[in-house]
Amino acid sequence: MPMTRTLSTAVALAALLLVTAHAGATDAGAPKAAGPAAHAPAPTGTAAPMAGGIDWEHMTVPQKKKYMKTTVLPEAKKIFAAFDPKAYKKVTCGTCHGAGADEGTFKMPNPKLPKLPKPTSRADFIELAKKKPDAVKFMGTVVKPTMAKLLNLPEWSPDNTKGFGCYHCHTHD
Repeated sequence: MPMTRTLSTAVALAALLLVTAHAGATDAGAPKAAGPAAHAPAPTGTAAPMAGGIDWEHMTVPQKKKYMKTTVLPEAKKIFAAFDPKAYKKVTCGTCHGAGADEGTFKMPNPKLPKLPKPTSRADFIELAKKKPDAVKFMGTVVKPTMAKLLNLPEWSPDNTKGFGCYHCHTHD
């Protein structure tokens, strides 16, 4: 997998889940939320990325790495700490990218992150949402829109299945 694609798919952080079309999902391992994080979701739908932001798809690998370290990682630290300060006391590149993050040899989607149900398995997503409702809410309403916005990419939605979503970071059963 080319480095530019691996970096673009890596951004969603630890366990990125989609709730909009599947009535919820969970990262199957995230701790319980400390409370709702205050973050405005990015626009969804089929619209192109927001004008005036970065052009993630055309950035060089060094540009992406710098942007991840100076912009994405600090924001990730904030939102994960707001979700669960104890569990996410130390958020690093490896939190999402796993082994090889510093060397740039990681794979995304990351097979070490919790596996999600198959994209076509609505019932399995609903079951997952019942087991981890706080994590599902956090991932779907904070992590996914925040990362999509930071990358200047549209979010995944039923109308925009090419948008940024769960399977940019997670594999499935």
